[in-house]
Amino acid sequence: MEKFQFHRDLYSKSALIKTAYNFTDRAYIHLDADETYYYVQIAAKKNVDLISFAEFQNEMLAQSVRHEIYLQTKNIRELLVARTVASSMADIAEVETSSIDEAPTVFSEDLILKDWFSEND
Repeated sequence: MEKFQFHRDLYSKSALIKTAYNFTDRAYIHLDADETYYYVQIAAKKNVDLISFAEFQNEMLAQSVRHEIYLQTKNIRELLVARTVASSMADIAEVETSSIDEAPTVFSEDLILKDWFSEND
């Protein structure tokens, strides 16, 4: 069983959990923490090589960078989504208004139950 520790000031809890999850196919992982460190205990599953500290540390670094980029780009992504949704709502309103004006006022089953093949042969 391998035991690692990571300083809480350098790594986020999110990065630690994502890193641990990435190795659950190869190992049993136990996480713990105190005021200063995160603690990781790793036990290899049967017929699988044990995860090295360097491998786990590289994945922690990768997950930390992903988390940092997520935090730095959060406002931009929210703005893009809001603008996209707002512009699509305007388009829907225009379509609904134009189709209401052009739609027949009386519906009959003959209009709804047309056979496409008989009309388009």
